[in-house]
Amino acid sequence: MKRIIACALPLFALLTACSVSLTFGDPPGNLTLLHLNDTYRIDAVEDGQRGGFGRVVTLIRQLRDEGRDVRMLHGGDFLYPSLESQLWDGEQMIEAMNFMHDLAPMYVVAGNHEFDPRRPGSLARSVKQSRFEWLGDNFSFNTGDAAVDARLRNAYVTEMDGIRIGFLALTLHEQDGGNLRDYAPVDRNYVAEAKRVLAELESEGVELIIGLTHLNLDEDRQIAALRKQHPTFKIIAGGHEHEPEFEAGNAERATIVKGASNARTIWRLDIWRDEEGEVQVNQATVAIDARIESDADYSVIERKWRSQLLARIPFLEATLGMA
Repeated sequence: MKRIIACALPLFALLTACSVSLTFGDPPGNLTLLHLNDTYRIDAVEDGQRGGFGRVVTLIRQLRDEGRDVRMLHGGDFLYPSLESQLWDGEQMIEAMNFMHDLAPMYVVAGNHEFDPRRPGSLARSVKQSRFEWLGDNFSFNTGDAAVDARLRNAYVTEMDGIRIGFLALTLHEQDGGNLRDYAPVDRNYVAEAKRVLAELESEGVELIIGLTHLNLDEDRQIAALRKQHPTFKIIAGGHEHEPEFEAGNAERATIVKGASNARTIWRLDIWRDEEGEVQVNQATVAIDARIESDADYSVIERKWRSQLLARIPFLEATLGMA
């Protein structure tokens, strides 16, 4: 037991050191990315005390009011398997994420739960309803709808605040916890795919490469080691684990960050170009809890879906007994 505690304390101290409140000081540059992953609810959890997209929206608005260019990253798992998604095929998640995207453009990688249904119809409907970008490099969409399949972007490159940024997007193979679906074939050779995409992104002249992944932590570590040959590959924003993860990078490894499920803890990534022209990334956790007020406009969506759920299953809020 003493050995376990000795190993855990440095990680706790590291996460505490990275934690910040809603007051962030004056970070360099103007670009901030907020990263979340494994979100199954559009409202708060733990009796409303933690998480909730409405509180994330409040944070987005504050950062925008500070004059920052705010973007969102999502490390996968949002369409399923919640009770609400069993009823509405993830429509409530898409509406909520579209709301955030309209404030801060969002880039997502599919997780294993996006492929829970055995037929492609649910995914196709969700992609059509969504306004955010779907990224994927070791998998493809083969839904039979050409417009839907074309929405999945490979070796994606975009400019943010004058910085040319490329994305490497990977998801789980069925042998590692993913789903085996004909409409979404996945290549398990993660490292080979990553090498291919990193080389392609570098040929596009990107200044920073971000890994947006839904992989097990051990697989993320293998991908992170590719920074030794690809120095612009500086950070992996991942998913699949449900509690915060942080592994500091160096010249030979990309930094790895993952948040807590249901947006209980998310990551803030501040990106800027230093005096030598080198692109830098700072990362910090943000606790999303009752200290942050939920956005009033977003709450309209939250109440809409909650009322529909209670209309279908009114006893969800019934008290069965006290112990």
